[in-house]
Amino acid sequence: MNTLAKLVSAVLHPLCMPLLTLGLLLATDGYLAHRLGLFSYLFVLLLINTLAPALSMWILKRRGVISDWDIRTRKERPLPFLLVLAYYLMAYVLVVKSTAVEVPLFYQNVLLSLVVAIASAWVVTWKAKISMHMLAQGGIMAVYLRVAMTDQLWDLRWLSALILGAGLVGWSRLQLKAHTPAQVYTGFLLGLLTVWITLF
Repeated sequence: MNTLAKLVSAVLHPLCMPLLTLGLLLATDGYLAHRLGLFSYLFVLLLINTLAPALSMWILKRRGVISDWDIRTRKERPLPFLLVLAYYLMAYVLVVKSTAVEVPLFYQNVLLSLVVAIASAWVVTWKAKISMHMLAQGGIMAVYLRVAMTDQLWDLRWLSALILGAGLVGWSRLQLKAHTPAQVYTGFLLGLLTVWITLF
């Protein structure tokens, strides 16, 4: 069971979730589906913001700043969180000031919601440990709910998949003893609320 839990945690890693969220938007938001130039621009931007933090984490691990990829020790978390926050803040500023591609306000706010969620987690982590895996799951759920409410197009298949994904991730974090149930639930709620509020 630990092997399956590790696989779930790796595939649905927080660094991968922005790209998966973009894929969800491509599938559920008609606006993006008809503007592949915008999708390509955002895809490249988010891909860079997936690979660059991953490289930074690798360097931090090589130098002994963090002891493992999950950063299980709370005191090791502020610096990596701050680095990821800096990457996404730069991405948000780039999108807002972009003259090459016009990025609608909603997609700007999706990036802003990432910044707000990570910043909130960074503040919390000074006092308590929460699950960043579940923060990301709460965030993608909030994005889907926002799009579904705006377009009035509710798809139970997507909703079920997101609930199942969140459940699997929560189970994997508990199975690997990376978090307590409270840390799992708190992470999900923080991601859901910060992204939801930012998008409105």
